[in-house]
Amino acid sequence: MKKTTYEKGISLLFCGALGLVLLLFLLLPGRSFSENEKRYLAEAPVLSAESLFSGRFGREAESYAADHLPGRDFLVGLAAQYDRLSGRQTTKAIYRGKSGRLYEAPEALDEAQVARNMAAVNDFAAASSVPVELMLAPSAGAVLPEDMPLLADPYPDAALLERVRELAGENVRVWDLLTAFSAQEDRAALYYGTDHHWTARGAQLAAALWLEEQGREALSPADYAVTVCGGFTGTAYSRSALWNTSAESIELWDSGGSFTVENRDTPGAHAGLYYTEHLSESDKYPVYLDGNHSLVRITNPAGQGRVLLIRDSFASCLGCFLADSYAEVVLVDLRYYRSPVSELLAAEDFDAVLVLYGINNFLTDLNLMRLE
Repeated sequence: MKKTTYEKGISLLFCGALGLVLLLFLLLPGRSFSENEKRYLAEAPVLSAESLFSGRFGREAESYAADHLPGRDFLVGLAAQYDRLSGRQTTKAIYRGKSGRLYEAPEALDEAQVARNMAAVNDFAAASSVPVELMLAPSAGAVLPEDMPLLADPYPDAALLERVRELAGENVRVWDLLTAFSAQEDRAALYYGTDHHWTARGAQLAAALWLEEQGREALSPADYAVTVCGGFTGTAYSRSALWNTSAESIELWDSGGSFTVENRDTPGAHAGLYYTEHLSESDKYPVYLDGNHSLVRITNPAGQGRVLLIRDSFASCLGCFLADSYAEVVLVDLRYYRSPVSELLAAEDFDAVLVLYGINNFLTDLNLMRLE
């Protein structure tokens, strides 16, 4: 049967489109890094007998082609918008709120994992001669429930806090930041609209509440000189591919103190809390203490006492505010720190230990079980 003119035209159009994509793929300059997704793209595969027969070359070639497809950012963003407009509540586990803010979707309440994490914290606290406190940073969606889209999954923050209190041993004090944050008049200012972290204002509030409970005087927001830096888009923006979401600001709060920061991964000391070179990069959040490191030590000659902070990335900003009061703040990230924390605790004279995790991280983290 002879093909009709219409069928031939469709075939030619399809082949032409494939040829155009191939031509653009070959001619357009390559990228090694995606600014929108904040990640390095796949590198061109190397052909060898071993990679070919093992199947690795095919897998790497597929990843490379997907990452370097001409117009990829547009196509990924278009797919994300389709998912959102077609009624799907999450785009890569990110909610878009009624206000346009982006939220990390809630993790399921895993009772077994919570029990394991709390057992690790309880055992550590029982062996410690220093008071141990547990602070879980609330999810932005739990603090701003009125902004959630229709049929969004509920956040488990309240249920988790109740369960954590039940499991906490007598040597562990559990903080309820969910109630404190939810009572604030301007709750939206406590969290970013494109990132899962709390803002500097949220971290300052948490630090002030904790310092006051330790019998220390906390600075008020009015005591800081605030530098506002625009162009910030966070992890929720990168994961969602909702590229039409507006960028926001990230703030640097300066109390006028003299601080020095050192970490195990970078030689030498850094003057000041903020690593402003990151403000010119796509990922600006490491402006706080240079991001995640195994051990970070902040010193303040005008402070008094020492605190040990066992943490995830929420503490990068919180540690900056604790440093206003303490002579030394030591931050340990169990994702990278391999020595027993008990040895650090025994070797140095700490006044308190604060375990700080975002609630979603606490629900999924497997590293707390190495706390010893």
